[in-house]
Amino acid sequence: EDPSWPVHDRVMGIQSAVLTQLLNPTTLRRVYDNEFRIPADQDMFTLDELLNTLTTSIWSELDNRPGKNFTPRQPMISSLRRNLQREEMERLIDLTRPGSVDGAAGKPISNLAMAKLREIRAKIKNLMENDAKRLDDYTSTHMQEAALRIDKVLDAQYIYNTDQMGGGNPFSILFGRPSGPAGQSEPHEMTESEHEELP
Repeated sequence: EDPSWPVHDRVMGIQSAVLTQLLNPTTLRRVYDNEFRIPADQDMFTLDELLNTLTTSIWSELDNRPGKNFTPRQPMISSLRRNLQREEMERLIDLTRPGSVDGAAGKPISNLAMAKLREIRAKIKNLMENDAKRLDDYTSTHMQEAALRIDKVLDAQYIYNTDQMGGGNPFSILFGRPSGPAGQSEPHEMTESEHEELP
């Protein structure tokens, strides 16, 4: 019904479909498992290589300092590339969320995704601190929004990890004894035999 062809929507649909195929949990788990199946002395496409290649290629504009001043008509990062960067960032964020990837591969995948987000954040910080005046408004606001999203994820991950640890002695969880109707436990000192039974 629209007489004009929605170029951004069509291209973003293709970008999104490809990223979904490459970064969905099933694909990532298979890549991670296949690393174990191949002898260590043989070359193998790894999970780190997948995430690193994608992120480096998609955010390549941040690897070089801009050599001129940019305008909305000649932006540092094109509209299609900004959409691609946003799509990949959102998928990396999804992979860092607790429970997003089931099984033993979940934590390595989450850790690598978090590391890539930190790398992107560091590059954005470097760009904004040194060359913010050269940027066009499109690129500048895109960078600010990406930095804000990543900062919130990093803060949320820190809070989640703190809650998981509970701020207490982990041995009190493993070796606590129930006390009271609430089923709470209190730590006790381990005997020598208990120490010897630890793996």
